[in-house]
Amino acid sequence: MAFLIYNLSDTRTFSTGQLLQTFFYGLRMDVSMASYIVLPVCIFLIAAVFLKSFALPALYKIYTGIVLIPVLLIIFCDLPVFKAWGSRLNTMPLKYLASPNEAWASVSNLPVFWIGLFFLVSFLLLYKFFRRYIKGNINSVKIVSNKLIGFLLLLIFTALQIVPIRGGLQLAPLNQSGVYFSKYNFLNLAAINVTWNFMHSLTQHAASTENPFAYLDSIEAKSITDSLFSRQAGSSQIIDLTKTPRPNVIIIVWESGIEKGTHVTKNGREVMPRLNELKKEGIYFSNIYCSGDRTDKGIVAVLSGYPSQPTTSIIKIPAKAAKLPTLPRIYLDKKYSTSFYYGGELEFANMKSYLLESGFQDFVSKDDFDRSDQNSKWGAHDHIVKNKILADLSKKQGPFFITWLTLSSHEPFETPVSTVIKGTDDESLFFNSLHYTDSTIYDFVKECKMQSWWGNTIILITADHGHRLPQTGKQIDDFKIPLLLLGGALNTKGIEINKTGSQTDIAATLLSQTGIQQNPFVWSKDLFNNGAKPWAYFSFNNAFGFVQQDQYFIFDNVGKQVIEQNGPVTETDIKRGKAIQQESFADYLKK
Repeated sequence: MAFLIYNLSDTRTFSTGQLLQTFFYGLRMDVSMASYIVLPVCIFLIAAVFLKSFALPALYKIYTGIVLIPVLLIIFCDLPVFKAWGSRLNTMPLKYLASPNEAWASVSNLPVFWIGLFFLVSFLLLYKFFRRYIKGNINSVKIVSNKLIGFLLLLIFTALQIVPIRGGLQLAPLNQSGVYFSKYNFLNLAAINVTWNFMHSLTQHAASTENPFAYLDSIEAKSITDSLFSRQAGSSQIIDLTKTPRPNVIIIVWESGIEKGTHVTKNGREVMPRLNELKKEGIYFSNIYCSGDRTDKGIVAVLSGYPSQPTTSIIKIPAKAAKLPTLPRIYLDKKYSTSFYYGGELEFANMKSYLLESGFQDFVSKDDFDRSDQNSKWGAHDHIVKNKILADLSKKQGPFFITWLTLSSHEPFETPVSTVIKGTDDESLFFNSLHYTDSTIYDFVKECKMQSWWGNTIILITADHGHRLPQTGKQIDDFKIPLLLLGGALNTKGIEINKTGSQTDIAATLLSQTGIQQNPFVWSKDLFNNGAKPWAYFSFNNAFGFVQQDQYFIFDNVGKQVIEQNGPVTETDIKRGKAIQQESFADYLKK
């Protein structure tokens, strides 16, 4: 109920009958969770047959308080999580607790005070109710005269709890798909008991050693995957390597830099006007999709050309992430200097372990800036980092490879300059932060043009991931990101390419354009290769999307159904997406 009320704007789009179905179909999961909670009580009652201390009301009051706190905490934390990520609460947010400052910065724009207040009031009211209920019922319990009969009856009742716990007598135990009933994913998600979902996520995450996405025969999956990566010899070259044999490379990874932001205005102001200007100076790919939905997944996709995982992130397991090939390592081996810039803490989402192994020689992060410059909840704002990069580049000798991860357009969408796009709603704040970073990147490029190394440099601008805002009614739009190549080293400018591609294709594309024949990025395609097939794959929250030039679909692994599509999607198309998911996750498990 709390979920439906909190997401009232979505709830209103469905009829009363459809909403009632969420309670009906979700009942099995509700009963399952209730049985988990009741199970220890059953054990206490069995013990009470022989030990009077287990019949004391105090024990049950304490247990009630212990259970209420995490259950209510999960319920109330779930509300903003769905608003931000479009999924019910699972273990994914736990990884951010290792960086509490960044975690707080992510949620500080949410109504944390009111959520906390409702949590406290709910706990006090429910605890008071249950205390009164427990006191009245425990005092009225009559211990049966025959302890053996009492023991056996309670033992049978306890054993029978396994039936509702597993969701019935069917062969397979209950999972999330057991409560799915609608073609509308919001209704399916509403039917889920979020406490059950969170606990299930904990156990599944701990025991993930087998590929849960093995939809196809392994030989068929590999064959389909190989066909998607087929290519021809030769690529269109946008850099004259005879004049610029070792071009400098600057990658700007724009926090939440959505492609749809280039097409919208707010209060009469363009959201990303400067990027639209820069498009005229370079080569812009207008149909590119991010690999995942979080920064850690985006960084791996850009620097390692590696697809994201639907239920986890390879960056969380350093032993696996260390086996990935990386762009900075390759350029370092080619005698480039390599540096990574970020105004926040590198430890966030376990990025530091990956970056340290990836071949960067130098790191600049939050602690490298004066306290007076750490004027964002995340750390130093983008224009501060921009100035630091330019100062450092003025001292560089020889070719360099730079990666800059911006941060100002992350929640809570703070900006250190006067507000341009006014408004206190999330969309206005987000747009204003995008406008600020847009201007900062434009100023960076403008200043780069004045440097002696500009004619020998290529700049690549993309995003770490997309964003739910502005809402278009199509989830696919949340994963579309910009990809712009510009710089003095380019011999072609002012071109827009509509070829479908992925964030993971950046790695192979850069190597090809900078004349490096070595290409260990097996999950990456050269976007300028004439034979590279136009498609993109992305994953998120136990779902994946597969985009081709004339159609796309999004597939939910829980409900095992297509939840969004456009164009003529066939079973062959769905197999392609399933094959990429299956093979990429199998590769992840093997690392």
